[in-house]
Amino acid sequence: AVKDDVMRIANGPYYTGKGTYELFVLDGSTLKKRKVQLGESNFEYIEVVSGLQPGQQVVVSDMSEYRNRNKIKVKE
Repeated sequence: AVKDDVMRIANGPYYTGKGTYELFVLDGSTLKKRKVQLGESNFEYIEVVSGLQPGQQVVVSDMSEYRNRNKIKVKE
């Protein structure tokens, strides 16, 4: 169960259980890969233990084809 007083992100196909994940975080017009520690989950949300700040935007869709890249330029 996800606690109410913690930072959380939307659950997605990338999540397979508690642990460290490399997620893409939006930084201006660039997506940058960052290590994020994830914890408990429910159907909708996943607890963020560390690696993100409140308000940061994270890609939660399948980014497996970009796993070898550290940065991706975002087009408007």
